[in-house]
Amino acid sequence: MQKKIIQDIEIFSPVLEELLSPEEEPFPDSIPLINRGITISQDSAGKHIQDIIKLSDNPHIPFLVLESDLTIRHISPATENLFKDYYTITHKPFFNIFPNSLDQNEIQDMIIALKSFERGYSWSGILKHRKQTAKTMLTRTSFIPFFSEEKAVSGFMVYFDDITNSYNSQLKSTYKSILEAAKLKDNDTGLHDERVSYYCKKMAEYLFAIQKYPQIDPDFIENIGFLSAMHDVGKIGTPDYILQKPGKLDNKEWEIMREHTINGTFILSSYPVPMAKEIALSHHEWWNGTGYPFRLEGEMIPLSARIVTIADVYDALRMKRTYKPEFSHSESVEIIASGSGTQFDPELIAVFLRIHQDYEDIWNLLKDTLPARPASRDRNE
Repeated sequence: MQKKIIQDIEIFSPVLEELLSPEEEPFPDSIPLINRGITISQDSAGKHIQDIIKLSDNPHIPFLVLESDLTIRHISPATENLFKDYYTITHKPFFNIFPNSLDQNEIQDMIIALKSFERGYSWSGILKHRKQTAKTMLTRTSFIPFFSEEKAVSGFMVYFDDITNSYNSQLKSTYKSILEAAKLKDNDTGLHDERVSYYCKKMAEYLFAIQKYPQIDPDFIENIGFLSAMHDVGKIGTPDYILQKPGKLDNKEWEIMREHTINGTFILSSYPVPMAKEIALSHHEWWNGTGYPFRLEGEMIPLSARIVTIADVYDALRMKRTYKPEFSHSESVEIIASGSGTQFDPELIAVFLRIHQDYEDIWNLLKDTLPARPASRDRNE
């Protein structure tokens, strides 16, 4: 239904015309809320819109001027620059240019607001702008009405504010705090999480370049670069005596240890990107179906988790522990290659073998300089 409304002009325009018709409620002398709109004289048809454009055409402010039926009348240079990687903005109905920036319920809410006296004939919300070749951009978008002398809604000013960086920064800071708390529990892994992030981002960038996996886009790369560090966050719920046991775990302890994948999924359940839960839950699944917690097999394992598995094991092999020696880069590559088709996705291993030198470079750059404290284990046995 949404696509039919926003893509078929012949159907979409009458819907808007009916919903935005001001004749049901004549505009009163004052309107509620903070926004009172703009009233401009209308000596002739359309002249008030030209006046609005002259008053508002600041080259540094992204905005549009819309007709009352939401057809785009004017496009500021700053708007064209803001959306140059996402849309070619032309003089068409708003939703023909921004078709997937809101879901159906949000579109309905906007249209109701723009005809509502109680809501000030205005609307403000967050639009999501997506494209396969660019990171998702978030804009705080505000519709402000303007009126003729007859007090009818003549059109709307639409202002855009790019809030992508501030939103992502606030979101990540919250989960970084959780990650730091988890590190206090599992305290001898050094820069393991940071290195895993770089390994995963490097592989994702390579996969994006060869365009083999359609789900890998700039958002995927950015997300895995951050969320892969959270793969073991569930260990915050693992008892200390298990994490810090220097010897082998017994069967009961192993059962508890494996619960960190489930715990991590619960901890990250409110994160808005599904990849967070996928990585936490499935980074110990094996390609041949013998991993945990659910014995997923092959492509049933999310791609993000399959990428993290390789990075996690490579780094664990390189690290010296009280229960294992430090393996060299070449030894680690050989061990991982031998797991192709059993523990690891064979196609990803083929990629790993092409870019493994990048993994060694990352290891050397971020190698721990302080000796690891004994006890806690990154258990990939």
